[in-house]
Amino acid sequence: RDPSAVAVAAMSKTPSSRLRRLAAVLATMLSCLLPPSRAFGMRGTKSTLVAPSPSSPGSILNQSPSFSDNQANFAGLTSRLAGSKTRAPPRDFGGKHSEALFTALVAGLATYAMSALQSFLHRQLWVPPFGAVTLIFAADAVAAAKEGKTMNFKVMRQKALQACIGVAGACFLTVLLARLLGNSPGILRAVAMGVATFSMMANPSSGYFPPAGALCALYVEKAVATSVSPQYGYALFPCATGVALLLILCRTITFVAHPVWPFSSKQCEKELMAQP
Repeated sequence: RDPSAVAVAAMSKTPSSRLRRLAAVLATMLSCLLPPSRAFGMRGTKSTLVAPSPSSPGSILNQSPSFSDNQANFAGLTSRLAGSKTRAPPRDFGGKHSEALFTALVAGLATYAMSALQSFLHRQLWVPPFGAVTLIFAADAVAAAKEGKTMNFKVMRQKALQACIGVAGACFLTVLLARLLGNSPGILRAVAMGVATFSMMANPSSGYFPPAGALCALYVEKAVATSVSPQYGYALFPCATGVALLLILCRTITFVAHPVWPFSSKQCEKELMAQP
């Protein structure tokens, strides 16, 4: 027999070689039983495989991304690029004061349009609580214009339905309670505010629209002062109808006036394009 082969066989049977083999088998079994987060070394939040290296006595961290990671990163980059192409770039109004001036212009023109429409139809469309409604819808239209979504009909329909349902429900219940409770000012005022709040919060189709409380309070004051028999049509006309008209007017005026507003700039668009 070859003397070198005999020497190698003798070394393999030494206790130290047997211990090394047993340790390798135990390490393999332990790595299979442990969960993946423990079977791999952790650096931060990324899992890295500990692999032996011929150039170092220990091990190195293999941080090269896998094919699935590269594919996911490429898909995310593609979706972001597609979204940036389809999304309308924002556009400001030339500063805070210029934006305030434009919002005031929208509110004034919407109020004048409602007054002109009332004179043309010879029916009451404007009531004092609509002043708050006009300011709310004017600011909302300007905010939508800054995002390039002034005439988003889906959003407009949703907001109009929620506001009109809330106003109509609150005013209808106020008229009903005025018929049942009579002309007691203190009771009617308290009950009207409570009913308006409850109807808007309990109805899932309604939005919480605070000017509805002002419309209910206006009806209570008219009923107490003039002792007029309650009319349920008040809930629909002018209340719900006027709210819908003001939303449409504010959006339309903003849509027409924004492109020709002399103080507008594309500073927001430049800042967006400068971002990585």
